[in-house]
Amino acid sequence: MAASLAAAITKAHPKAKVETKPGGRGDFLVKADGLVVWDKRKRDDDRFPADREVLAQLKG
Repeated sequence: MAASLAAAITKAHPKAKVETKPGGRGDFLVKADGLVVWDKRKRDDDRFPADREVLAQLKG
């Protein structure tokens, strides 16, 4: 999951610095410029994002 999202971000934003870190306890956190874009644990549905959901938030 994280690897495919990292690849999608790199493809859409070639100059972006993308890091993945092992989480635990069901964590899946995406940050951009220090701001949280997706936090699986804080969502009502506790789900992983589709790549397009994160990419839509990174535009602009």
